[in-house]
Amino acid sequence: MTPAQIITQQIEAYNNRDLEGNMILFSDDFKIIQLSDGHVLVDGKEACREMYEHLFRNSPHLFAEVISRIDFNNKIILHESIHGRNGSSEKMEQLIIFEIINNKIAKLYRL
Repeated sequence: MTPAQIITQQIEAYNNRDLEGNMILFSDDFKIIQLSDGHVLVDGKEACREMYEHLFRNSPHLFAEVISRIDFNNKIILHESIHGRNGSSEKMEQLIIFEIINNKIAKLYRL
C-alpha cells in the first residue's frame, strides 16, 4: 500500500471505530509527538491501542471529517474536524502529520 492508501484506510477504521482495523496500520514503535515542543504523548503500539480503546468506547458518535489533505512522499498532513470525541457535541479541529515507514504509521505529529 502507498502512504496515501494507508492513511485513507486509517481514517475509515477510525470513523467506523474499528480498533483492530486501525491497529494493524501502526508500527510497534509508534509515537504521537506534540510538534510544538517534541513531547511524546503516546509511546508504543500498546499505548496507542489503549488510547484508541478508551476513545472508541467513550465516543459512540465519533467521526473525523477531512477538511484538507497534503500527501508528500511518506508524510500525510491532515486538517480535520472531529465530531463526537469523548461524547462531546462540540467540533474540534486539528492538524496532524502522519509519517509512514515500512508501510506502517510510525509517527503522528500533533499541532
